[in-house]
Amino acid sequence: MTENSDWSDVEAQLQETKELLAEIEQRFLQVRGDSMRQQELQIQQEQIKTQIQDISGDRNLKNNNQNNNQKIRRKPNSKNLNSGDLRSHSTPHKEELLKQLQELGEQIEQIEADLESRLLSWSSFREPFWQIVRFVGIGIIIGVVLRSCAA
Repeated sequence: MTENSDWSDVEAQLQETKELLAEIEQRFLQVRGDSMRQQELQIQQEQIKTQIQDISGDRNLKNNNQNNNQKIRRKPNSKNLNSGDLRSHSTPHKEELLKQLQELGEQIEQIEADLESRLLSWSSFREPFWQIVRFVGIGIIIGVVLRSCAA
């Protein structure tokens, strides 16, 4: 009879180990996926930043060229009006890029929070915490006993 209970205990432990392994594997896959997504978002964020810098640089070049043209020619012409129209079109584009940049930043923050919450949970610290409390308490008690014996 005890042999059957021993085997059933082993089977129960084996099943629990399988479930823990499946949970760890699932957590690993989630962390790996989140890490890859985070890298993709950071790359997109850098691309958008360079696009914004390019737009800002183009606007500065256009403004400098327009100022130079106005210094040389004092007559308004259709080119100056068109460049003003282009500037008004590039501004909403820049605003769109800034909005996308902000959304990407929020997504990255969310992923970082998810990664941290998965890696640092109370259940993962519960057993080591109580072991530390137990052994530190025992160490203090032994220290007090030894000190009182020595004095």
